[in-house]
Amino acid sequence: MILPSVVSQLIVLIYNMADTFYVGQTQNPYMVAATSLVLPVFNVTICLAGLAGAGGGSIVSLLLGKGREDEARRVGTFSIYLGIALSALFALAMGAFMRPVLRLLGADGDTYEYARQYALCVIVAGGVPTVLSNVLSNLLRSVGRSNAAGFGIVLGGVLNIALDPLFMFVLLPDGLEVFGAGAAT
Repeated sequence: MILPSVVSQLIVLIYNMADTFYVGQTQNPYMVAATSLVLPVFNVTICLAGLAGAGGGSIVSLLLGKGREDEARRVGTFSIYLGIALSALFALAMGAFMRPVLRLLGADGDTYEYARQYALCVIVAGGVPTVLSNVLSNLLRSVGRSNAAGFGIVLGGVLNIALDPLFMFVLLPDGLEVFGAGAAT
């Protein structure tokens, strides 16, 4: 069970590395800096997923071990709703306070617009799906389905790697590469 868990966590890191790699292909240091500035905020969303998913998954495993399947189902359902609620509130807060948060993280006149584009995609629009994916992955692991959990996370990473260049260099016009990387994620 440990191997799919480790692979899943590595894939989440690869999401960001892939975005940074492809954005780096633009040769625009402000775009690269902008994606890097948003990484701490993205990591907070992953922490929210851990809170709802890993915490809930531990309780689900414990309850299943005690033969209390109905309670385990309720905890799993609560974990899903908790992940959705926390990530939605975080996304709304980030949307409302994006300017001060990005300024605090170091975004300035050269990087702010790119950081805003990226944060809109990966935090505001993508926060709930990202957290939900990771919560479900943790819950699947808690019932012994670590291969299925790992497959879902790996599939998301592979799709991100494949979609990044398509969105950045084919579908969207020049100047929107960071937005494209965020949209692909």
